[in-house]
Amino acid sequence: MTPDGSSAAWPAVLSLAVALLVWSPHGVLAGRRARALRRTDGRDRPEPGALRTERAAPAWRRWVLAGAAGLAVGVLIGGVIGAGAAVGMTLSGERLLRSRDADDESAVRSALLRDLPGACDLLGVCLAAGMPVGGALAAVGEASAAPLGPHLRGVAALYRLGAEPRRAWADAPAELAALGRVLVRAGESGSSVVPALRALAADSRAAARAAAEAGVQRAGVWVLAPLGACFLPAFLCLGVVPLVLGIAGDVFG
Repeated sequence: MTPDGSSAAWPAVLSLAVALLVWSPHGVLAGRRARALRRTDGRDRPEPGALRTERAAPAWRRWVLAGAAGLAVGVLIGGVIGAGAAVGMTLSGERLLRSRDADDESAVRSALLRDLPGACDLLGVCLAAGMPVGGALAAVGEASAAPLGPHLRGVAALYRLGAEPRRAWADAPAELAALGRVLVRAGESGSSVVPALRALAADSRAAARAAAEAGVQRAGVWVLAPLGACFLPAFLCLGVVPLVLGIAGDVFG
């Protein structure tokens, strides 16, 4: 590379290095969350927000990374074209990063909804055997995989610390709100919670089946779409075009 090329490229390299320094990958965020969860062992109160579903990276970090990539493209291309390419790269990069974060959050929500019916059944068995709510949540949390297991163990830790049921469920994700309402309402009214847990498990399974059927229907539409796109030109050439030519010949002939 020529000296001019080197002096033109160093701002792009510097901007990318700065972006990598300020960007927190999902692995680092997950590691912090795992360390926070390990501190919920009944002796220490969980850190505020430690048991929430992992949130997406802040918007300013996405814009910094996307802007660094756009600046690199603009410097390497140069001129008016480079400026336009930089803007396009920045906007498309930010949108790509935002969609990736949304996919991660959607995967966590799907995992919680998928494991919720089985957890309700296990909780019903534990409570029917005479276990307290906190002990049942701890036992089911140990038997459940992430992300549901850590959330249940965190709520159980707050129960053991003497927190009010509503406070114990305050930091739970929205997907577990129905379970929290069932346990809180049963504790306040003294009603049996096992039938309510069975009903919640049945409703969750029905909702999961409906969502799966809707996904299959959408997949069928997307599978047939390319086939229709292939036949559309043939239909236009063999059907519509001769008909238009025939009508035009009758009118102007």
